[in-house]
Amino acid sequence: MTELRNKLLKDEFKEKEDIKKFPIIALLDISEEEYKLLKEMNLETIDDLASKWDQHYEKIIKKIPKERVNSWIAASRLLLVGDTDKITTGAKIVMVGTDNAGKTSLSIALKHRGALSLLFQKLYALTPTRGLLRSKIEVFGMDVHIHELGGQNVYREDYLNNPQQYFLGTDIVIYVVDVQAKDRFEESFEYLKQITNVTNALKLKVPWKIFFHKSDPEYEIDDKTTEIFSSIIEYMTNNSPYFNSAKDLFRTSVKIRSSILGAFSHIFRDISLIQHGVIDASEQAAKQLKADFFGLYDFRSNVCFAQYSEQEELEDLAHTAYYEAIETIVNMREPFLRIRRYTLDKDVNEIFILRDLRFGGDRYIMAMFTQDEEMARSLDQDAIQEIIEERLKDWIEFRGYATFPLD
Repeated sequence: MTELRNKLLKDEFKEKEDIKKFPIIALLDISEEEYKLLKEMNLETIDDLASKWDQHYEKIIKKIPKERVNSWIAASRLLLVGDTDKITTGAKIVMVGTDNAGKTSLSIALKHRGALSLLFQKLYALTPTRGLLRSKIEVFGMDVHIHELGGQNVYREDYLNNPQQYFLGTDIVIYVVDVQAKDRFEESFEYLKQITNVTNALKLKVPWKIFFHKSDPEYEIDDKTTEIFSSIIEYMTNNSPYFNSAKDLFRTSVKIRSSILGAFSHIFRDISLIQHGVIDASEQAAKQLKADFFGLYDFRSNVCFAQYSEQEELEDLAHTAYYEAIETIVNMREPFLRIRRYTLDKDVNEIFILRDLRFGGDRYIMAMFTQDEEMARSLDQDAIQEIIEERLKDWIEFRGYATFPLD
């Protein structure tokens, strides 16, 4: 935190307490005149800037260069991140559950590129996680740190007795339930209650996600499984104010990798520092491209970090089509184009288009569904790039500030 203060604050504020109440002029590169303009918009403190910037953004950038405004927003958010003992300047996800629930397999399947048979070879070689296992995924310039807590009894006691060591600074808690381990349902449910009590005691305002994992296509959910699912949902609804049963439940399976991709993409979009405006920008891009679905995927992590869809079922289909395509793209060196046709209900023909793009030297993949044959035939790389850069320009620019350098 000291290093962060030295980089971002004027000298007279580096040793003071309660950063939230600091006036915005405490930031190193802001002038008196700029501070006055912000005060006129009721933005006076670091906390105001970090939490209310999106309400005033359009007005501010008419008077102050956008690059400067973006850097102040990012600096204020990073200072508050440090002030709440967050461990990293990116996002932190804690994944917890009993041993053999499939936590490690989720992380591996998310990042895997190539044939399903190669994925299974990796999974067969897995051994139980010992204690805490950390991994990192970069999603559109933001480091997402996944902390997997080994589920063996010998480790659980430490998590419950020293929760601040593992849960402080967390952005999301994912609890993984093995739907095929019927003999361990009661144990898993009890562990979930203990973890919930711990996070509530720490007064962490942390969103919860429940993964009903190993929901393989051939596996039939019986009455006992349905009953425990209902009990878990009811318990979480009553005991966690940051759990929403309508959007925080996911059925996942390594045999349906799109289920994992969809779940993590939803989560990463939720915790992004720069989620404001992304939905509108994605919708604008979709309409300009005459797309019923539009999505941008991070090539390294497979995460769909921006999307818009006219129909919910097209999201699942797009994620499935994306995974099927990247099975053949292991070491992509040249620009590529993939086109495939799908016939949906009522004989609606959707054309699926996959193209690679570059922003700031990084590689991304655009996916879209369209019924417009002419658009599909005439689509060219430069036109796509130009449309996306135009519509998502502010977001792309803000990416660099959202990961303010600490080195």
